[in-house]
Amino acid sequence: MTTASRTSAQAPRPRRVVVTGAGGYIGHALSERLVAQLEAGDIDALTLVDVALPASAADHAGLRRIEGDLAAAEILAQAVATRPELVFHLAGVTSRIAEQQPALSLRTNVLATTGLFERLAAQGNAPVLVYASSIGVHGTPLPERIDDDTPPRPTLSYGTHKRIGELLLADYARRGAIDGRAVRLSGVVARPLQPAAALSAFAGDMMRHAATGGSYTCPVGPRAQVLLISLPLCVDHLLRVASLDRRLLPSPPIFHLPALRVRIGELADALRKRFPGSDIDFDPQPQLEAQFGRWPAVHAETAGRLGFEADRDLQTLITRALEIQPP
Repeated sequence: MTTASRTSAQAPRPRRVVVTGAGGYIGHALSERLVAQLEAGDIDALTLVDVALPASAADHAGLRRIEGDLAAAEILAQAVATRPELVFHLAGVTSRIAEQQPALSLRTNVLATTGLFERLAAQGNAPVLVYASSIGVHGTPLPERIDDDTPPRPTLSYGTHKRIGELLLADYARRGAIDGRAVRLSGVVARPLQPAAALSAFAGDMMRHAATGGSYTCPVGPRAQVLLISLPLCVDHLLRVASLDRRLLPSPPIFHLPALRVRIGELADALRKRFPGSDIDFDPQPQLEAQFGRWPAVHAETAGRLGFEADRDLQTLITRALEIQPP
């Protein structure tokens, strides 16, 4: 098999799909794309699961909407009742909530994940499972270089729980119980403005405030460096990860998705130029900057070999990041 044919090989098209965390920021955007596939006849059944789901005008016999806690046995049973061939597992609580409520993070990010993997394994058909992990598995002090072989050393509950999910997925995949693939996401922008946003959400918050002509005080300094990916490109990548032939995946099937490395001061300057009415200043918090504002470049070799790319440049990133309005 040539290099070109290896990187373009795809798994068979799934007919029954589940999205957990479908009411969240990434989950909602992904679900909208999958609803379009359902209406086009590309998939037969789509199940959306979250504690709360936004209202939708979609009306299709193959669409199921389940609201509830995925860690609850009855909700989990409903979620996989269609015996899915593909699952996007996005359900989880973010870094701020995980630090404030570690028991909730353990239940949502670990126990619900364990229960889902076990239920899917019991189906006996080794469904494809795309697990949204995070660069948060790398803790402070951050290494000078990050690649797919860099040992994860999380220093927050969120990163710890995501790492547990990765290890569980790798073990289920090793046994052939699920066709798992875990991707480590960087900062996906631009999330909706909310008081309990992730600790790393400042870049997206800056974009949202600037786009509305508002003022924003950034909790990291202008020399801070972050890794960002726009929401539309993130959704493209997740869908493509699901379609990859398992033979192309590393062992264990865990890898970073590429991201654009951005200096916060340069982002602020670009936003001021695009939105002249915006007012951006800085009030750095050293501990937060150490965890979220000193990222080295990520060398995403596996993703690069498979043809994944980051947003082309800062202006492209900003345009794409503000393209999708939050629900």
